[in-house]
Amino acid sequence: MIDVRTEEVLQGALDRLIVASGGLGATAAVRCEGLGSWTGASGSLDLERQTAMPSDARFPIYSITKSVIAVCVLRLAELRALALDEPISRWVAGLPFGDDVSLRRLLNHTAGVPNYSTLPEQIAALKASPGEAWTFEQFVEHSCQRGLDFSPGEGWCYSNTGYALLKRAVELANATSFAEAVQQHVAGPLGHTATEVVEGRAAFEKLAPGFGREFNRDAELEDVRFVYDPGWVAHGLVSSTAAEIVEFYQALFGGKLVQRASLAEMTQLVRVPGDHPPAVSPSYGLGLMSDPAGIYGPDYSHGGGGPGYSLYAGCHLDFSGRRVSAAVFCNTDEMNAEQLWYGVLAALHPELGETLALI
Repeated sequence: MIDVRTEEVLQGALDRLIVASGGLGATAAVRCEGLGSWTGASGSLDLERQTAMPSDARFPIYSITKSVIAVCVLRLAELRALALDEPISRWVAGLPFGDDVSLRRLLNHTAGVPNYSTLPEQIAALKASPGEAWTFEQFVEHSCQRGLDFSPGEGWCYSNTGYALLKRAVELANATSFAEAVQQHVAGPLGHTATEVVEGRAAFEKLAPGFGREFNRDAELEDVRFVYDPGWVAHGLVSSTAAEIVEFYQALFGGKLVQRASLAEMTQLVRVPGDHPPAVSPSYGLGLMSDPAGIYGPDYSHGGGGPGYSLYAGCHLDFSGRRVSAAVFCNTDEMNAEQLWYGVLAALHPELGETLALI
């Protein structure tokens, strides 16, 4: 295990970050190669009773699910059930795309498929009926029938729609539900019991409370679990704990989930347009965000944000000579989990001092 002194440093850093951010509550986890792991929590689980946040609280991980989908795709490619460079049209009929819209390009967001999250009709529908999500067919109709935003391979734009198509390909190639695929290729091999797909409103309501104002007429914080349908996350929504997601990334880069050749495919990076501080060279692989010129060295990570929650997790391959993974899960969408993630890591890198604690 991580020594007691380091545990105290990490817990103290998380406590200070929650206070400084003005946020409600968060869980965090760190796993250091050769040294062990730490899991902590700070702040409140809820608004009214101010129950202490438990360190094993289960959260919807939103777009961190993309890393899970990518692992499923790579495992199926290893099993020759699908191929990275085959067209998505092999798996989803009726798409107005050519063969150059491949699974690989959907994975790294270079396919040009429009992102449903930015479409005016989706935004309006979500606002009008947050408790009743579109079907997969509706997402495809509204997003894909308008054509591509750019020629495949000639641009980059984050697309949730692309991952909804990948989820369908995983289901068909695996001949199971998405939930069963995640169990078979991710949760099962790692022995995880908290990592599972959120299937429906009842399952969503069992997770840690998440607070936001997006659907409240008076713009007051409310628990989104009782007003939001997780089906609005069309690529599927995995739930987990900070500790299990840290183990997921640590295992991925420790060679326990995919073969070395598959990991090499996942970490082939495309430079993301624009500036995205604190990233120095923001890039994207297959289901992985990355900053190859990061302040702590190269990292592979992913953020997750949606109604009620903010999350960030990932792995540094050479953090002071060790592979270190960390995660921070916040129970309000008004917090910035990425900032807290850097702040927790700063506690493990004291020579950087307080300058990085509140980036």
